[in-house]
Amino acid sequence: MRMKTPQRLLAIVGGAFLLGTGHSLVSGNVTLKEAATKSGVEGVKGDPNRGIPADNIPEDSPEEVDTPDEQPSAVIEDDQPESSPPTQPTAAFTGNGVDLDAPVPEGTLTLRESHILWEEGAYFIDARHDYEYEAGHIQYSAWLPAQLFDTDSEAAFAVMDSIPKDGTIVLYCVGGECDASKNTAAMLEQFGYTDLRIMGAGYEDWVNAGFPTATGADEGVSP
Repeated sequence: MRMKTPQRLLAIVGGAFLLGTGHSLVSGNVTLKEAATKSGVEGVKGDPNRGIPADNIPEDSPEEVDTPDEQPSAVIEDDQPESSPPTQPTAAFTGNGVDLDAPVPEGTLTLRESHILWEEGAYFIDARHDYEYEAGHIQYSAWLPAQLFDTDSEAAFAVMDSIPKDGTIVLYCVGGECDASKNTAAMLEQFGYTDLRIMGAGYEDWVNAGFPTATGADEGVSP
């Protein structure tokens, strides 16, 4: 059956309209895909639900769960006070305010060094005058001034006989640049004594420090 001319024109126009609309939809889908792939918005590559409306997402689809950042472990602060350093043992004698390390002539012993040797059992010799010795001397010290070798050699040799040749001997007098102890040391050196020390501090310094003393004559020579 042949269509009338007006009807044929309407059919042609309607078919062209439908074809154009379908082409526009296909082109639009391609453009949206490319834009989504290149953008940084949600629903881009890697997302299995990309392009599906939220209402149509299956219930069993995995949902992304934001995992809280791992919290750093707590730092436990030690509030305990630092332990105090160990207390040093107190010496038997404190010096009674006397400077046990006061300067002494070069090559001689300080008061502290002399007292340490006394505690260790060194032999002490008093080179002062006899009356000074009898009035007071370092405990266990022997009286042996250099002139005793001339005036009473027997007494001088008796003192030497009580001290071994390799024993540590500390000689003292009034302290400082006193020559009395040096002269006695020179005599003992001639007789073969090898460990002779001079106390640079004087007897009065020893007394003021509260170190042991004795009085009288002929007390002895060794601890």
